[in-house]
Amino acid sequence: MTDEFRPRTPVSSSHPGAPRFVHVGEPIRDPAFVLAADTTGLDVDVDVEPGGRDGLAPRLPDLRREPRNYDPGDFEWSVLSVPPASDGDVLSFATSTTPVPRHDAEFDHVAEFEADAPGRYRLALDAPDGTHELTVHAFPAPVEAPPPRLELDAAFDPGSGVFRVESNAALAPESDAAPDDLGVEFLADDRDPLSTDAVEVGDDGLSATVQVDALGGETCRVHAAAYDGRRASVADSVELHPDGTVGLPNRPPAWLHDAVIYQIFPRSWDGRRGATTFETLIDGDPETGARGVDHLADLGVDVVWLTPVLPAASVEAERSGGGPHGYDTTDYFGVAADLAPEGTDPLEAYVAFVDACHERGIRVCFDLVVGHAGHRIDEFASTVAESTGSALDADSSDGDEDLFRVLRWDEGARTFDWWDRVAVPRYARDGSVMDAAPRATGFADLRSMPNWNYGNVAAREFLLGVVDFWSREVGVDGFRCDIAFGVQHSFWREVREVVRANDSEFFLLDETIPNDPAFSEGQFDAHVDTLGFTYAAQDLVRGLSDRREPPAKGDDPQNGPHPRENVHPDSLVEAVLERRNRGHPDYSLLLNSIENHDEHRLANVAAVDPRAPDHDDVTDEEWDRAAGLQRACFAAAVTLPGVPTVYYGAELGISRYGTGRVDGSADGRGLTPDGEVDPHADVRPGGRQRAFVNWRTYDEEQLAFYARLIDRYHALDALHVDGGLELLDVGTDAAVTCFVRTASEGRETDGPASVLVCVNFEVTPVEVDLPAGVDPTDLVSGAERRGSAVFVDTVGVFAIDAPLDGTPVVRGPLG
Repeated sequence: MTDEFRPRTPVSSSHPGAPRFVHVGEPIRDPAFVLAADTTGLDVDVDVEPGGRDGLAPRLPDLRREPRNYDPGDFEWSVLSVPPASDGDVLSFATSTTPVPRHDAEFDHVAEFEADAPGRYRLALDAPDGTHELTVHAFPAPVEAPPPRLELDAAFDPGSGVFRVESNAALAPESDAAPDDLGVEFLADDRDPLSTDAVEVGDDGLSATVQVDALGGETCRVHAAAYDGRRASVADSVELHPDGTVGLPNRPPAWLHDAVIYQIFPRSWDGRRGATTFETLIDGDPETGARGVDHLADLGVDVVWLTPVLPAASVEAERSGGGPHGYDTTDYFGVAADLAPEGTDPLEAYVAFVDACHERGIRVCFDLVVGHAGHRIDEFASTVAESTGSALDADSSDGDEDLFRVLRWDEGARTFDWWDRVAVPRYARDGSVMDAAPRATGFADLRSMPNWNYGNVAAREFLLGVVDFWSREVGVDGFRCDIAFGVQHSFWREVREVVRANDSEFFLLDETIPNDPAFSEGQFDAHVDTLGFTYAAQDLVRGLSDRREPPAKGDDPQNGPHPRENVHPDSLVEAVLERRNRGHPDYSLLLNSIENHDEHRLANVAAVDPRAPDHDDVTDEEWDRAAGLQRACFAAAVTLPGVPTVYYGAELGISRYGTGRVDGSADGRGLTPDGEVDPHADVRPGGRQRAFVNWRTYDEEQLAFYARLIDRYHALDALHVDGGLELLDVGTDAAVTCFVRTASEGRETDGPASVLVCVNFEVTPVEVDLPAGVDPTDLVSGAERRGSAVFVDTVGVFAIDAPLDGTPVVRGPLG
């Protein structure tokens, strides 16, 4: 499969793509560092902001399996016109955004841009296939305020031959702008026959019309962004077809609106160290009792997301610090050999797993890691001209990294400029040189995970080939894109074009921390929400279980300190409502995940002291309380707007019954130099976030609860991601939250159009008086009203038959 693979793309020219919307003073730029900068020995301070990597890049109509670098003159940028107030000096290349100077190979193929005045800019790209023009519209410098949102739609009137484009622009819920401040900027796509002059903006400033004759007989695109006098919205696009039909290319696939995602750390699935293969994941293992994909089908899962399965340094290490996580790739076109049954080709074994999932109606999400790779990958290792020691020693988990020193780089190597570099050495703490200049940057500036350079067009070409291979040749159904903020926005736009050409229902999930609505702009369908929903759940559980304060995590933007002030379940609802204030379009989906491979297991948060973990010291009563809190949080994840996500083993009680990855007292992982437990380590004594699954002994009640709730989620349209949400004031201090969910308008509805949801975080059931207009039958348990009240154990969902007369009254937990 790999040898015969030839990448392809739907792109037909080198045009850099859709027009851009920016603010004055907010540049399109690609910093060299992601998350952190190692400034040891440099005597400088570097503040690394998360996100914001971007560039104006040529597209490539032909992809090569092994790209060669392009000549400096192959792609050249220039400025055609600027607003009257601009001085025209708006383009740059490989800018150093920190005191650490960036290495510049001076290809100047991927441009940076910064508007210095509001208005419209015209840029030109001279490429081998001609000159391509690009429009950039600059709004005034932004004001700190919640941004507006818009959601384009269009309809065609055959009688007049006119498309009417509606922006559906809206102010943010907490915006202080006036409705009259809101306007919309419409732009035609520079690649199409339609001109912006032919897009006639209506008197309301929020809609536009286009004559079908203006399309020139071709499909044409209209792009728009709303502006409220303070901030601009995420842009959206609509496709107008000559036959009068309309396309909305930025919408998630329809199947994702009621999907449940299940994430697996694959090498923990069997329950024993080194025993999991794709055969285990398909059929299970009778020796441990492990089940395969039938477990997921019985649970009601729609998507399975495996953390990376490619060959990686951490997989080959005996005791990698984070376990065999796979996020340090060494081969993008292969599968790790340890996951293949003996005598089986690893890639074929993975394809068999994909096929087995598809046979059960489960889609497969591939964990795509293209912000960085592992330093042992050939494309990086071949750039080292002279070194001491072995590359194995650069992994702190495999040896003393001081043994491996890069004395000289091969700057003539084909892939030398494929990696982000800075024009300084990397120093050890003793002042000696570890890597000669120009040394590579890395994920969190780690030596073992060098960052790809998206300013190099050949590197982009190679990685687009990777995208095409897994989405078309192998046939996965979606990508979860690791550290998406470490990759240029422009590349993700290209990724979307490739995968949607291969599969119109392909989905893209980003990891941005914090969640960033800018990645909705022609890029991703769904987004993780670690600092929002996940942290809200963990802080709620920590507060309700009366655990000690979590240890501070410093200012690391990925693992920043949890807020500690919210200890009421309403905080989960508020975390979801806050997404619209951040500017996420209404069609943009966010994950409701209460734990993942980077965060503590929720039941551990409730029951286990992370600094002095002793599972045997936790009482049955404490474990039961922790399980109840986990079920309540999962109930909120399912019943609030968002994509419900299960982290493997949660349904089985893995925190209580699973086995951690630390292999005895001599293991040493997850300990500080002083021998104390590091609560931030992914693998540590007492930690369960990457633990082995407990198949023989598990929480049967919890498994049944998860399966029942997922079944109800699929059956009730009012609970799906695009439905409405209203938080209700229940007038009590009890740990209960109540809210109304309303099915999306304009669709046929299964189940009631509106439901009242009550989620109970108390130890015992609560008594709830339902207002008039609510059917007392619980759509989750099937229980009916007894007397004048209903009793809610963990979650109750009730149909609303008429407008609510008042709000529910929660009378407190029952003794």
